[in-house]
Amino acid sequence: MKNWLIQLRAGRLIVATVVLSVVLAEIIIITLSLWLHDEIRGEYMATGFVTATIVSFIIVIIIQSIVRALQRTDEQLLERTLYLDSILQSTGDTLIIALDTAFRVKYLNTMAEQVLDISVHKAQGRRISELVDGVRREHFEQAMRAVKPGRGHSFQFSYDFDEATHYFEATLTEILHRGQLAGFLLVAHDATDRKLLEETLRNLSYQDGLTGIANRRRFDEKLELEWRRAARENQPITLIMIDIDFFKNYNDLYGHPAGDECLKKIAHVLSVTIARPGDIAARYGGEEFAAILPNTSLLGAEKLAEQIRSRVEDLELPHANSAVSPWVTVSVGLATRVPVNPDDYTTLLEGADRALYKAKQQGRNRLVVDHH
Repeated sequence: MKNWLIQLRAGRLIVATVVLSVVLAEIIIITLSLWLHDEIRGEYMATGFVTATIVSFIIVIIIQSIVRALQRTDEQLLERTLYLDSILQSTGDTLIIALDTAFRVKYLNTMAEQVLDISVHKAQGRRISELVDGVRREHFEQAMRAVKPGRGHSFQFSYDFDEATHYFEATLTEILHRGQLAGFLLVAHDATDRKLLEETLRNLSYQDGLTGIANRRRFDEKLELEWRRAARENQPITLIMIDIDFFKNYNDLYGHPAGDECLKKIAHVLSVTIARPGDIAARYGGEEFAAILPNTSLLGAEKLAEQIRSRVEDLELPHANSAVSPWVTVSVGLATRVPVNPDDYTTLLEGADRALYKAKQQGRNRLVVDHH
């Protein structure tokens, strides 16, 4: 890396050498001239010549000492600069960008060149926001506006390279020289592995350990979110509650391992039937399941709920302790609402639960719709 300090030092060395050499040459020329042209005072001129020669010799020694000192300083500076450059280039998954006071690029390390897909020579002099696009540009420009004296600004951004999406955690801070703003330093760490791990853990925290579909926690968050969205957009939202008929009897007869397998198979029916991206099927608790269908008409929701009921029955899972069928069956309750109060979805829960209760009361293995 060519550092401007080295260039400055080299310039000073050249100037000093030239100036001192010129002075030395003038002294020698004057001395020789006096010695050659003033023969009358030969004795004194010879003495002057000797004196001038000694002075010239001393000056030469001084110049050599100065040059050697400057050379040693330059070598030390170059060595330190090379060490620093090696450190910056070996930071692995860390992106480092040095900017001037107008946020123009002065330096990129190798990681930054790879991520931005541009060499340091082509990037120098260009504003950092010009090297990114889309949402990333907004993130960078926001950071440039938000950075404050004595306090950096942290932000996140993603970039696609090496055939994968990488997530970065970045900090933009000031560079001060003798109390004055000299530029900015952007340091971004590749946090992809940690982010993917966090997403995996988050997904696991939202997943039912036995059946693999959403758990009660995820159901509660999704219901609140979709209820508020439906209130803003004045759209209907449907809740389906599903309960396995006589499941306690099933466990008593076939054992809990068989009961777990039964739960898994019914959860699979739900996951393939509730197929729209915005919909969600969840294990509500025990042998009870639920499905949330945003922006769904009552007629469409009824058809979907009936499909769930019939597909479970079509599995033909033997249930000798059932009072309604030789197979495992489910009772289904359904409610649809257009929210009035965005903070209270209890009317939807109560409606679906009331419909499920009626389905059981009316003989099970059936769908009941709550007409509030």
